[in-house]
Amino acid sequence: VVLGYLNPENFLGGAIKLDLERARQHIKVQIADPLGLSVEDAAAGVIELLDLTLSEYLRANISAKGYNPAEFTCFSYGGAGPVHTYGYTGGVGFKDVVVPAWAAGFSAFGCACADFEYRYDKSVDLGVGQFAPDASKETACRILQEAWSELAVKVIEEFRTNGFDARDVVLIPGYKMQYMGQLNDLEIVSPVATASSAEDWDRIVDAFENTYGRVYASSARSPELGFSITGAILRGMVVTQKPVLPEDPDAGPTPPGEAYLGVRPFYRHKEWMDAALWKMESLKAGNHIVGPAIIESDATTFVVPGGFETTIDKHRLFHLKEVK
Repeated sequence: VVLGYLNPENFLGGAIKLDLERARQHIKVQIADPLGLSVEDAAAGVIELLDLTLSEYLRANISAKGYNPAEFTCFSYGGAGPVHTYGYTGGVGFKDVVVPAWAAGFSAFGCACADFEYRYDKSVDLGVGQFAPDASKETACRILQEAWSELAVKVIEEFRTNGFDARDVVLIPGYKMQYMGQLNDLEIVSPVATASSAEDWDRIVDAFENTYGRVYASSARSPELGFSITGAILRGMVVTQKPVLPEDPDAGPTPPGEAYLGVRPFYRHKEWMDAALWKMESLKAGNHIVGPAIIESDATTFVVPGGFETTIDKHRLFHLKEVK
């Protein structure tokens, strides 16, 4: 509110009024004065620290699984999420950054559309050397398969209790594996539906080593230590019918006049500037907006600062990009 991101008169469509002066006073007393900062710089610092924390969390979680952000699209949602989208995605390098026009209800939309799933885990203690004989590998597979079979009974029973037919349940086995002697395991989706042979064990190990190489580096692999499975995992899933998203006709890059709401002072990078205001519901498919801009809805606010631009597609999804 202090920085001009939010309209104090339009929070929740105006149902709740935000007190700008009270917000300024609290930031001044609690943050700005103790640090010798202006109210605006103190407020901006809070935003920057929050966005940095979110950005680092994203990077850590993606890299921990051995993935590259450039291969993924980031969806930003929730009522407050689009306020911070530029801050926590900027510089991460996602293939695309998407803000749904219905961001405030996107979590509920996802829950309503998601497949049904149950998951059960069981601790196991399996250790097999790098050059173990086939008999040892087969024994390990037998123990792992017994754990999966035990978990499958529980998963299917969960679905039956909730009125689903067992024939509709797709079972997805997995496991937790690490090199023997190490402290941290990795969770792997099994490359085999059932485990019984030495060849199955080799595929299980290969899947682990491929993931380990992505997460840490191929040079960090230590197969000479042997392989330890610490947990069996079984997920059961029933696929649900997915909705068909409506498609709006392309109206071109220029927003309609009725979507423009004027300008509002907006503070970023230690200076005030005028941000163009747009009504989210009035924007059309194909419309292109260059920051600084603020796109307002009753339930969310989408901030597009200078150096960023966004385009809305036929499904009313905003695509945010950094201007190079």
